Amino acid sequence: MAKRGKAVLALGITAAVVLTGCGSNGDSNSNSAAGNASNKSNNSATTNNSATANNTSASSGNTEQKEVKLRVGTWEGGDGAKLQEQIAGNYMKDHSNVKISVESVPDQYGTKLLTQIAAGEAPDIFQIGDGDVSMFMKKGALEDLTPYIQGANGVNLDDYYQSVLDVGKLDGKYYTMPKDYSDIAVYYNKKMFDDAGIPYPQTGWTWDQFYDTAKKLTVKDGDKFKQWGVSLPGGWVRAILPLINSYGGSVISPDGEKIDGYMNSDGTVKALELYQDMYQKDHISPSSTESDAFKGVDLFVAGKVAMSVTGRWPVEDYEKNKDLSFGVAQMPVGPEGAANTICYAGYGLYSKSENKDAAWDYLKYLTGPQGQELMATHAFTAVKSTAEKLGQTNDPALKPFLDDIPNIKDFPEKISPFFGVSGGKSLQAVMDKMMLGKPIDVKKELDAAAKQGDIDLQAAKADE
Repeated sequence: MAKRGKAVLALGITAAVVLTGCGSNGDSNSNSAAGNASNKSNNSATTNNSATANNTSASSGNTEQKEVKLRVGTWEGGDGAKLQEQIAGNYMKDHSNVKISVESVPDQYGTKLLTQIAAGEAPDIFQIGDGDVSMFMKKGALEDLTPYIQGANGVNLDDYYQSVLDVGKLDGKYYTMPKDYSDIAVYYNKKMFDDAGIPYPQTGWTWDQFYDTAKKLTVKDGDKFKQWGVSLPGGWVRAILPLINSYGGSVISPDGEKIDGYMNSDGTVKALELYQDMYQKDHISPSSTESDAFKGVDLFVAGKVAMSVTGRWPVEDYEKNKDLSFGVAQMPVGPEGAANTICYAGYGLYSKSENKDAAWDYLKYLTGPQGQELMATHAFTAVKSTAEKLGQTNDPALKPFLDDIPNIKDFPEKISPFFGVSGGKSLQAVMDKMMLGKPIDVKKELDAAAKQGDIDLQAAKADE
């Protein structure tokens, strides 16, 4: 799983490549899932009704079957690509007539994939970031997997974490199966809490308690800060959504048709006013300038921040660090309840594949218990039995993430493929302005951003 500093961004596919979704302020690619973007396009994904019959074209032990060649597209390189090749190799040992080639494109993956789709030559199976599922579905590039899932060679959806599986579900149909993912949580330094005589965070703690705890753990020496209570996610919109949602706010209407009245709703305004106070009133988190002064040092490991809000990506390094005693807590709860978000990568089946049944059989393997046992050695898996087998459900540093899965809410790039070039762009501008260090009128800025978002949303839809 990629660390946040190296988070895999979305394909970033718009008329011009942009970075939204789970990407954090332009963080660059690595070799696993962390996030994504959005865009526009047309058409509906096609359906192969033959999926309701049992798949025999790639079945094990049938040496008389004709050779089937499958291509798998991925943005991962290095160890990530090698892992996918290993999984493909394991499958081919039991399916002698199937030849699988993993096509690794670490640079400009989205651009190449769009070109392949336009030419009708995309891989049979291709990796997709969460914010691009809707765009590829509307472009007609993704096969509706629902008949395959429900067919004789199908899968039991109860075997998966529902909130993760549903990232690939649009309009009641499944278009992707999950590769890996992470929601977010709060890491806390036990020694710093102990030294301050502050109890550790507990499940169900509120944003007010979070804020109060961070204030108590923020220490100044004159005009300089010796330590901060927390490292907040700055202008990373996806990671701020749990705060917004837990205050009853949103950034787009549930049907994806309206931004004004949602991005500037009372809940969103209150949440972002609180967020601004955390940075500028009480300065419980270092600014980007202050963080940059440490030249890439992990401030949580260095004992400069007592808490950190991010995904599961640093867990393995933290667990190996004998000098670091840390815990992980679920996200705080707001006035409207618990909320979390997700960074996800999945796989889709190309709607023009010439070997759909065989491709489904491998996709099922790749995202099922056999493939996921390898894939999830450094990531979260959506397969419940595999998560249990790998000890993820019992690891104290991982369990809080899994416990918060039911609280994952839909993110705006899933709701509308146009969000990234409309409301996403205007909201990001507000967050970037907030991070400059001078207080802004949150309500005024969100009102303007929402109105501009609606204008851009309608323009994007008209251009599709």
